Amino acid sequence: MLYNRHTYNMKKTLLLFAALCFASLGFAQEPFATLTHNDSVRAFYGMNALQQAHAAAVDGDVINLSSGAFNAVNITKAVTIRGQGMFNDDSIGLVRTRILNTFTVEVPDTVNRLTLIGLNFPSGTDMRLRVAHNPLFLKCRFQEVYHETSTDYHTSDAVFINCIIGKWYNTHYTSSGTTYWYATGTTFYNSVILNQANMDSPDYLVNCIAYQENSPGGLNNKTIMNSIVYYFFNNFRYNNGYTSFNTIGINTSAYGYPYFDMTDDIATHNLHNYTSYAQIFQTFNGGYSDGMSMALNDDIATTILGDDSTQVGIYGGQYPWDDKVSNPLIGHFSAARRTNTQGNLEVNIEVINE
Repeated sequence: MLYNRHTYNMKKTLLLFAALCFASLGFAQEPFATLTHNDSVRAFYGMNALQQAHAAAVDGDVINLSSGAFNAVNITKAVTIRGQGMFNDDSIGLVRTRILNTFTVEVPDTVNRLTLIGLNFPSGTDMRLRVAHNPLFLKCRFQEVYHETSTDYHTSDAVFINCIIGKWYNTHYTSSGTTYWYATGTTFYNSVILNQANMDSPDYLVNCIAYQENSPGGLNNKTIMNSIVYYFFNNFRYNNGYTSFNTIGINTSAYGYPYFDMTDDIATHNLHNYTSYAQIFQTFNGGYSDGMSMALNDDIATTILGDDSTQVGIYGGQYPWDDKVSNPLIGHFSAARRTNTQGNLEVNIEVINE
């Protein structure tokens, strides 16, 4: 099946939940990062802690971030950066991990994988994706995933799982037709794309909800599975060259064209067309606020099913929607009674993989 094209394992990486160790030691109010390299752990404090940890890291290292806000860093290394979650959770007193200010990703490493987990990138924080090979973005809230203007930039086989993207830019063209930034093999699983620009969609949408550019060439050579796609005020009908499986299209066009024109040269399987959000969703109507439900109406959830017999959209499929970050179990930790001459507190942590 298509959605087995990329897989991930949340248990494969040793990730330290260091907040448990420092909360009782007076650092709870200050954001901090831990850098894990082999068997060693270093700690950094303050809003620049992510920048300091990245500077000290090498490809393959793990950076864990506490709750709170951190200044962004231009990512040039294939590291794992893990936060406490993209949303607050008042029921357990969890504060999200926010990354502030626009940053670039330019990671040439083709052996190790860049991974971002459980991070919130608020308004004004754009991820300008330049170069990365098979990066993984898991349970993150992005304001914009953007292009950079250079003919040398190319990202391949990026995977987004359980993410929300405010605006997705895929391909940027100049008036002369030059392609500045482009991504190939991009796959979204169980994610939400709230807007798109520059026409091109990701290559694969699997169990997603997506505002889809419905324009000439916008869907060429794309595959959409078990998803819900919508477009507001559309005046195009030329959607040649895409393949759709078990997908709902919502046409809110003022011009009355069907979202998917079945007379065009399109490979479609179990395609369902509707004309309003209310026919599909319990509450979602094209607008979005963080944490809101995108649950389907009962009749849709039980009668329009994906190829795995689960509901279409983000709550079905292989990676059903879950915005919570799972933390590894802490088997034991001990801390020195006092700081060393450099002012650092030595902490030993035993982590049990789940």
